[in-house]
Amino acid sequence: MCGIAGIVGRPDGAAVARMTAVQSHRGPDDAGCVVLEKQRTALGHRRLSIIDLSEAGHQPMCDASGQIWITYNGEIYNYRELREELIRLGYRFRSSTDTEVLLVAYECWGDRCLERLNGMFAFAIYDCRRRLLFAARDRLGVKPFYYYEGQGMLVFASEAKALFACPQVPRRPDLAALATPVRYQVPPYTGFEHVRKLPPGHALTYRDGRASVRPYWTLRVSEDSAPDGDDAVGRLDDLLKGAVERQMIADVPVGVLLSGGLDSSVIACLMRRLTTRDIHAFTIRHAEKDQRFEAMPDDSRYARRVARDLALEYHEIEIEPRVDELLPRITWHLDEPLSDPAAINTYLIARAARERGIPVLLNGMGGDEVFGGYRKHLACLRAEQYQRALPPALRRIVEGAFARAPVATNSRGLRTVRWAKRFFSFASLPPLDRYLASDLSLPGELYERLYRGRAAYRESRFYAAQQALFESCAASYLTRMCLGDTTFFLAEHNLLYSDKATMAAGVEGRPPLTDHEVVEFMFSRPPRDRIRGNRQKYLLKRVAEKYLPADIVHRPKAPFGSPLRSWIRGPLAPMVDDLLAPSAMKASELYEPGVVSELVARDRAGLDDNALIIWTILTNEIWFRANFEAPAPDVATGPGALVRRA
Repeated sequence: MCGIAGIVGRPDGAAVARMTAVQSHRGPDDAGCVVLEKQRTALGHRRLSIIDLSEAGHQPMCDASGQIWITYNGEIYNYRELREELIRLGYRFRSSTDTEVLLVAYECWGDRCLERLNGMFAFAIYDCRRRLLFAARDRLGVKPFYYYEGQGMLVFASEAKALFACPQVPRRPDLAALATPVRYQVPPYTGFEHVRKLPPGHALTYRDGRASVRPYWTLRVSEDSAPDGDDAVGRLDDLLKGAVERQMIADVPVGVLLSGGLDSSVIACLMRRLTTRDIHAFTIRHAEKDQRFEAMPDDSRYARRVARDLALEYHEIEIEPRVDELLPRITWHLDEPLSDPAAINTYLIARAARERGIPVLLNGMGGDEVFGGYRKHLACLRAEQYQRALPPALRRIVEGAFARAPVATNSRGLRTVRWAKRFFSFASLPPLDRYLASDLSLPGELYERLYRGRAAYRESRFYAAQQALFESCAASYLTRMCLGDTTFFLAEHNLLYSDKATMAAGVEGRPPLTDHEVVEFMFSRPPRDRIRGNRQKYLLKRVAEKYLPADIVHRPKAPFGSPLRSWIRGPLAPMVDDLLAPSAMKASELYEPGVVSELVARDRAGLDDNALIIWTILTNEIWFRANFEAPAPDVATGPGALVRRA
């Protein structure tokens, strides 16, 4: 796991060295920069050493001829098999790194090497022979890749903030992209005008001053029914074992982020079956008063039990964080206007793992999107039954009653009321709008009020992207929901915040459930393998029953969340009053101040659950100020990159 950077069209080694320094947290072990004068190109790298810890893994790396250079972020999990194949074809290797395998794979197969890779990656290869840059992002989007094209240059990096260390890259807000009903950006948009991110499963070629982007992988949906029954369980079991085994490959200690839920518990169990080495498990526990107000279960007791049963080295971090101090720091690390409080949990766990010498953590990311585990999936299906059972007039009475119901008292949240109120807020909508509204996105009416009528809800970039995907797929409603979640929410929200938050602490996060073979298999399955009756993640639970106690497998879903409502009413209240005051919000012009004040007032009165909306608005205001109103924050640059000229 590393940070990459480069400029094609201007051999500015000093700018690339600054770009790598901004990303020093992604690679605390080594730094490098090479300038290719004749090609008017400079490449940079920050290294987190995971495989082959020797100097042979230094990047940017070139092939034996010195004509092909690579800067690479990620892990190629099947690099050993590829290495053996390339050796049989006559290629020789100077190191034991997966970086060199990727470099030689490109030399042998060209851009078709992407078809052979199993891993998470974002890389750029400069081919001096063909005078082009070839870059790619992994299939599911675990690793990020940002770029700017203009002024005869292509500038790229692992993090958007690094691009601005190149003086030619303008820093301006993209107001059209920022007017979004959700808390993340859909590719290629980032919230910065002219800064783009390469979509998952896409490759970029820059040649003769022009960039072209193309997909090299698309998630196909078939809902095929074969194999079925126990054969399907066995097939998924084999795929999960293979994914976990591959992702445990490292020359450093490997741990697991253990929430006590199904997904991370399955990962931990398979890890234990695949190794006799010590496995360190990390979980987080929030303060009791925060859990009480949030009406959230204490997941740590399940994590403790799983760790005990599997003989894991268990580390429980009980926190009452200075969230008012952490929020600006995490916002800076997240780069984009991305607002999920779980990023704070992830960062604190990764920091604790790094302090204990564990630089790699496997996690259960992707389980809900791929296997159909979100409450909204079942809720949207039940809404179809609700629409058939009740006539519109009666539904309006029911929905009006719940719209007026309070969701909290002064001392605690009313979770059941909160859930019911949310369900009835979208239950009568048509399928696509219902699915999007159930995803904690803004309803159309509030969206248009909040953004001052700058754009209609259905004309937003997010809605247009979701609608195009939803309507292009002929599969069942459930499968289309999971496809939308996997394509957008998983890649551009969950995997993105996970990458940025773990790398902020110098830790590599690995999500075996996003292995492309696992994902492809599940999207060949019928909807009954995701939900049967009220039983969600059906096929995954069938596998889990082979390894875990029934009460762990079938426990109610508890999301990897934070006590957001308690934070908004407690330690963040002064920041809300300060930054979201009408006079303060006029500078960014992102939102209508009067609507924001109304949302805050109704939340504090316990009339509505607006905590996530308030968090999103607050985070975006902090992001906007840090990027466009204040000087760029200082960064810990670590050891400077050595600039070579070739």
